[in-house]
Amino acid sequence: MASPPLFPPPTPRDPLRVLGQSEQITFDGTWVTVHRKGEPVRPGDRRVHVQDILSMELKTARFTGGQFTIEIATPDALRPVAELTVAFRNGRQDDFARLRAFIDAARAAALARQQQQVAPSRPDPAEELRRLWQLVQVGQLSKEEFEEAKRQLF
Repeated sequence: MASPPLFPPPTPRDPLRVLGQSEQITFDGTWVTVHRKGEPVRPGDRRVHVQDILSMELKTARFTGGQFTIEIATPDALRPVAELTVAFRNGRQDDFARLRAFIDAARAAALARQQQQVAPSRPDPAEELRRLWQLVQVGQLSKEEFEEAKRQLF
């Protein structure tokens, strides 16, 4: 099976809509919303951020269609994982595969952004050396402590 195209990516102005049997999934690049087919998105619809998605599964049957399941993390300690499942008819497998590819790409991008925010940036060695020398000059650091800190820095 060929890889589904990933361009153009979904946006809030131009979301991807995939129809199931009685429900539809709308993906705007950040949020996945499951709602009744043919109705507008409402506040009570099932909605999940891509960062809360734990896994996705696309099950297909040869002649009848299949189902697309999204496993999500919840804040509920008694039920930490929930599932959103949408059944679809035969002929929609490619639409759901494309949806899954877009969601995977958005999850990877969100994870990369999160890791960049968490990763501490290393100070510039020259700037750190300058700061340590200033501490020596004002008497807050001895020359021996300066030398030790310099060794650790380099």
